[in-house]
Amino acid sequence: MLISDLVAIGKLGKLIDENGFIPFKAGKNFHPKFLGNIFLVFRDNSVRYVTVEEVKNNYRIKIDDSETLQFAADEGNVKVMIPKIDVESLKKELNIDDHVGKKVIFKSEVIGKVVEILNNSVYDLLICELKNKQELMIPLIDKFIIEINDNCITVKCIEGLMKL
Repeated sequence: MLISDLVAIGKLGKLIDENGFIPFKAGKNFHPKFLGNIFLVFRDNSVRYVTVEEVKNNYRIKIDDSETLQFAADEGNVKVMIPKIDVESLKKELNIDDHVGKKVIFKSEVIGKVVEILNNSVYDLLICELKNKQELMIPLIDKFIIEINDNCITVKCIEGLMKL
């Protein structure tokens, strides 16, 4: 397997707590179910395959190899990756819809489309490309979302976001 066959789902932090947990910072392709067998990719492109033994609520993870864990903490910002094929099959199995490609509708008008979804560890953000090619980030929370269906996402209350 090549690094190009993998997709990043986040990064590891630098601090290992007294129980052997290290912070995990979720990335755009992240879903909690992806934290099983993972690849750690270091700055020199060396790769280690490890198993996540336990996950705490705030995404602190414990892996099965304490030597690799210490090495990752010493380096910091080590990429956490999984095979692309696993992402695709898990998304199908878990019925995860990443919303990419859906039209974004505001006040009955299509204003753009979703090009990416980003997780900031609190909620997901829809990254939308507007008709004028600018990007708009819309939190995927009830305050801004009216409806989501197979083709589009209808939003509300984004006037302030559009001015930024």
